[in-house]
Parts: sequence; structure tokens; C-alpha cells
Amino acid sequence: MNAQTTTFGDIFNKSFVAMQSGIQRLSVVEILTNLLVSFLVGLFIYFVYKKTFQGVLYQRSFNVSLIAIAMVITLVIMTISGNLVLSLGMVGALSIVRFRTPIKDPVDLVFIFWAITVGIADGVGYFNISIIGSVVMTIVLLFMTRKAEEEQPYLLVLQIPTSQNSQEVINTAKKSVNKFTLKSKTITPEYAEVTAEIRLKKDDTTFLSNLQDTNKIKKATIITYSGDILEG
Repeated sequence: MNAQTTTFGDIFNKSFVAMQSGIQRLSVVEILTNLLVSFLVGLFIYFVYKKTFQGVLYQRSFNVSLIAIAMVITLVIMTISGNLVLSLGMVGALSIVRFRTPIKDPVDLVFIFWAITVGIADGVGYFNISIIGSVVMTIVLLFMTRKAEEEQPYLLVLQIPTSQNSQEVINTAKKSVNKFTLKSKTITPEYAEVTAEIRLKKDDTTFLSNLQDTNKIKKATIITYSGDILEG
């Protein structure tokens, strides 16, 4: 008895047959169900991104695009699933697309891949992977962003009128923050400039106002590593 072998040509022949009847493979109800679940999970990602956003400028258009990405990927997967010819054709068509929009925050890439994964899972009807995976991702992101908020580092730049007062100002700043690490100290004939990495106590910057009221500093600037600037 000869073993039956499948050639590459047989795969293409079966794919051509599937392409002719592929429209009937998914019913209207199944298509709408996949898109609805993809939309709902994408909307869930929308609110998670808005809740955990820690960048400089929140862009609602990017957040809305996450929902669209999930739904578009669902359509793509429903179109090419089970058909090798359409899969190769879709890969060729998508290869000409060039994404030139810069991603400023690496966490945004996580949300993009999250939306793509949701679209793939919903496109083949794996709703359990889409939903359970999204819940787990949310728990991880909420936990990590909460820890990041508690340990947010800042750069403190102080301009002090005279170098004689610099040590007194530094000591006052050390007592007013959770952590104070001196980075640099510059002395000029006009003033002394001190740069330090600090961790604020519950975002409390009143000590800077107190120092300025007593004329012990000329200017105080607090800078986050993400680019936010506060002046005291």
C-alpha cells in the first residue's frame, strides 16, 4: 500500500478551491460577532491606555487607532484564515505599507502589539485568549504604572545667589524629599547652580517656595525624565 503524499501543488489547488467558496465559510453572524468582540476588547484597551498613560502629551487619536487596529486585524485574519493563496497575497500587499510615525513612548508599542494580538485572536474566534489575555495585561500594567508613580525620579536644578548659601539650601532640600542625589554643582561669580536627582514626598514642592520666599534661591526647576517641566 503506497503512502499518500501531499505536494506543494496540491496545497495550492486546495487553496484555489477554498478561495472560490471562502465567502460562504463564515456566516454574517460569525463575522459580526468577531468584529463586535474585537471592538469591545479594543474599547477596553482604550480605557486602560488612558488610565495608565504617563507620557507628556496624551493623544486621543492614537488611542482611538488602537480600537481600529484590533478590528482591521480581525478583518484581515478572517479573510486569509484557511487559505494559503490569500495569505501570501495579503503578505505581499501589506509589505508595501511603510509606517513612519515615530513612537515616542516604548509603552505605546506594547499597546499596538496588544491590539494586533487581540485582532488575530478574535479573527479566528479565540475569544478566551483575547479576553483573558487582556485582563492579565491590564493587571500587569496597572501594577507597574503604580510602582512607577511611587518611584518617579526628578531632576532638581537650583540657582543660588551666593555660594556660601549653597550647602544650607542643599541640606534643606535633602530634608524635604525622600531621596537626594547630587549630580553636579557649578559656581560662578553671580550664582551657584546645583543639579540633583530627587524623589518627591507625594509631589510636594512647597519647600522650594519657602526657599524662594527667604531669598535663598534665585530659581528652581524640577524636570521629569519624560520631559515634563515644573518651575518653583
